Amino acid sequence: MISSAAPIELDGLESAARRAAAERARTGQEQDLGPKPSLHHAPSEADVVAAVLRHRLGLTPDTSIGAYDDLNHALLPGTHLKALRLQVSNGARRRYIFLASYDADAALVFSLIGRCTQCAGPVPTIRIDSQADFGDWLLDSRDQRESPLFSTSPVHRSGCDHRSG
Repeated sequence: MISSAAPIELDGLESAARRAAAERARTGQEQDLGPKPSLHHAPSEADVVAAVLRHRLGLTPDTSIGAYDDLNHALLPGTHLKALRLQVSNGARRRYIFLASYDADAALVFSLIGRCTQCAGPVPTIRIDSQADFGDWLLDSRDQRESPLFSTSPVHRSGCDHRSG
């Protein structure tokens, strides 16, 4: 598990994400978060993926992100390689878990882990590609995109109508 030293103030992240969602809804454009991080000297693949999530959510470099292998989902469709779970938290108060995997187009996708509305299984729910996407989820917007792993997640409970695979 990787982690940097400082916990994040989740209230600040949530407020920024809501503002980004509102601004995108108003202008139709994504917020500019500056240059993408340089990943050439990252000590591990998990550090690279955490840096990409940190950039997409507009998190500061000292934001603590825990990373560990996911035991249920594939990194690439049709493989046995494990996806990576990234946890952004503020101690025990609350946390957000993102699943990092690649979609069929080989794009790195972050899916927010949440409860299935039918079976309550902790499944990849929606795709988070930006701070505004996270804000849309917080605001329960209609513009959310389903995670590419939602219907194929083996974490759905037996008999769940949302499970297709």
